[in-house]
Amino acid sequence: MLDISQYRSHPNKSLLDHTRGVLEGVQLRTNSKVAEIAAIFHDVGKINPHFQKKLDGENGKGYSNHSYLSAFSFLSFCANNQSGILDLFGNQKEWLASILAIIAHHHGNLPDFKNIILKEEETKRLITFLEQNTCLPASDFLQELLPHKPFSVLEQPNREHLCSSVPIQLIRTISNPIDFFLETQFSFSCLIATDKVDASGFSPNPDDISSFCHSYNNKLETYLSNFSIKSPLNKLRTKMRVEAVKNLNSELKNGTRLFSLTAPTGSGKTMMLLALADEILKHQPNMRIIYALPFLSITEQVAEISYDVFKGLTEHIRRIDSKADNSSFEEFQKELDANPDESNKILAEQFAEDTFDYPFMITTFVRLFETLVSNKNATLLKLPNFSNSIFLIDEIQALPPRLYGFFIALLDAFCRKVNSYAIISTATMPNFDLPENNKHDLKSFFNDYSCPPELLSLEHFENSLFNRYNLERIPEPIEIHELADLIANEAASGLVILNTIQDTKDLYDILSKRKSKAKIVLLNTHFTPNDRLNKIDTCKAILEKGHRVILISTQLIEAGVDIDFPIVYRDICPIPNLVQSAGRCNRNGKYKKKGRMIIFDLQKNNQSRSTLIYRGKDSRFLNYAKEKILDRVFEEPELLFLQKNFFVEIKNKTVFGLHESSQFENDEIDFIERIKQGAFKEIGKFKLIDDNEFGEQNRYFIPKSENDNDFDTLQKYYQELKTIATKDHTGRRLARLRLQNQLRRMAGQIIQIRLHKNGNKPLVSDECCGISKISNEYYDNETGIRLNVDNQIL
Repeated sequence: MLDISQYRSHPNKSLLDHTRGVLEGVQLRTNSKVAEIAAIFHDVGKINPHFQKKLDGENGKGYSNHSYLSAFSFLSFCANNQSGILDLFGNQKEWLASILAIIAHHHGNLPDFKNIILKEEETKRLITFLEQNTCLPASDFLQELLPHKPFSVLEQPNREHLCSSVPIQLIRTISNPIDFFLETQFSFSCLIATDKVDASGFSPNPDDISSFCHSYNNKLETYLSNFSIKSPLNKLRTKMRVEAVKNLNSELKNGTRLFSLTAPTGSGKTMMLLALADEILKHQPNMRIIYALPFLSITEQVAEISYDVFKGLTEHIRRIDSKADNSSFEEFQKELDANPDESNKILAEQFAEDTFDYPFMITTFVRLFETLVSNKNATLLKLPNFSNSIFLIDEIQALPPRLYGFFIALLDAFCRKVNSYAIISTATMPNFDLPENNKHDLKSFFNDYSCPPELLSLEHFENSLFNRYNLERIPEPIEIHELADLIANEAASGLVILNTIQDTKDLYDILSKRKSKAKIVLLNTHFTPNDRLNKIDTCKAILEKGHRVILISTQLIEAGVDIDFPIVYRDICPIPNLVQSAGRCNRNGKYKKKGRMIIFDLQKNNQSRSTLIYRGKDSRFLNYAKEKILDRVFEEPELLFLQKNFFVEIKNKTVFGLHESSQFENDEIDFIERIKQGAFKEIGKFKLIDDNEFGEQNRYFIPKSENDNDFDTLQKYYQELKTIATKDHTGRRLARLRLQNQLRRMAGQIIQIRLHKNGNKPLVSDECCGISKISNEYYDNETGIRLNVDNQIL
């Protein structure tokens, strides 16, 4: 009688216990049969005697790739149990291919199904191994988990199947491509996440979500009660919030999952979104909340508001982005230094962050939307916790315009599949109707999709409280000196938003040399994040005192930053950017006169500066603004209809789901076509920011002072990591975490700049972990990084 218990999955864990643990964990996350079958088979290949010896520390040269042996065991099982397994999946063979790929690649990334799912070289190595063995009791082991007609992985016909095109034939056609894509991706993510949970012991704590959600309503209502009801604007904000919640309630009863919240800038969208999440929690308790925003500066702002609203619950709130500092790491690190046995606490905290295992998270579009189309193991660890969640997605217009409709339709399908909800919000809402004149039959592809219902009446845009400025355009192109003259002749404070960093520097140089009582402030990405925040706070303080300040900025100021100027000058740009910029003009309606928004076309050497940013096919978005914003005055409410027409233009005149980027074959991807092909690897290349188009990202550390030792500490931690033996996996993980946390502590002093590959770079004094240190002589907080001709950043 074969003793199944002798086989192990890890040095101190039986294979049977591990497989059962993973199976139970997967079943808690999803009811997918794909995920369930993959969980049963995923580690059966560990019965390989070479793998068992490996667990004992023996460095044998024998074949030990358990994933491919597991995948072959599944193929052998299918060969002997064909009718049963096909009945389970409605006789659709593509699901067998899905399971095969998940098993074979659960320690890697999902492959392109249009190519060979099993790599030829690795398959040949497996066949050689099979020919040399006489005992691989995969079927006996699996009987404990899935009763079946016995099979043998050593039988000659099965090996011949492995050599043939059977894996390819399984995926010739996909009956429902979007469902296949989502099901395969989610099943894969559930398996890899649960596999790591069972192996590590870092199990999630559902009580945290329950505790947070139980107190959510009380904390929010208490916070909202502190707002003055005497303010006309606050009265209107309350009215809009109540209306949105009421409309949401009605739609929830209809089973709707995706909602639109279009509200004017300054109308209190953050509080509205939090209130809408509260209403969903009343409808369906104990859901995770994921608040996604396009820019790091806004994630910081929303995180501060959230900590303030939910005082006493901040241990359940995490801001997760490249700059967010997790204070728990430092606490656990101190415990670890005192007691090396405390390593699990810090590893568990990092695992929770990697998997998005918190009740309330504030994160970036990059982490949300890149995950939704990813094939990568490390990225997809968080996807299971996108289920049973409420997505609050603000500034949705910041997505690439050609992908507006695709991502919203994808998000809707995802939410329906995994019991989640999403509210998309902006003052400039795109058009999400599926176009009919597309190369694909989109209504058939997204067969359950309907345009997200609007939670607010657009009549609010016509309220006098949101008629805060007039917009006018200077009819003729102007040079930088002419722009400087116009601004200098203004009596009031002003915000100037330009399209390029160099233009902001040039204008600052001109104005700062003139005699003026106004404070001239320069703001762009050539300053550290800490200095950027300080500059915004400085401007706010000056405005509050009624003194004059001129802020010269790139578009980083235009979305989500709560600052209010009586006058805004904006270099010509697409309509959504223009409206977002105008959101900084008389934002709170506190000025006696209406604000003034002046649009101009800045030129240099007879070239429009805007064409440096909005070029190629994107030039049509710029040209639309040039054609529609002519020599007449627009009132704020009129811009709503201007932007609605703009988004209809995008919907009708761009190819749905087509995205241009050098990351893909032929420099573009048709997401719909690739999903039909099951091209997970190709789709997974997607990045919101194309390094080749906008330049490679370079990071530079600016010390706060001569006594700033943060970079030295980083180098110290890096050297310590290098000394740890490769086999000491726990030690190396802890060292990497310490290194990562140090990088986060330094984030406020790190500038991220995109340079063309062949461009010259700033002079640096030292380098570590991909970060260059620049001495203070090349940086100051008035003008940023000092550049000369030799290291000019483009």
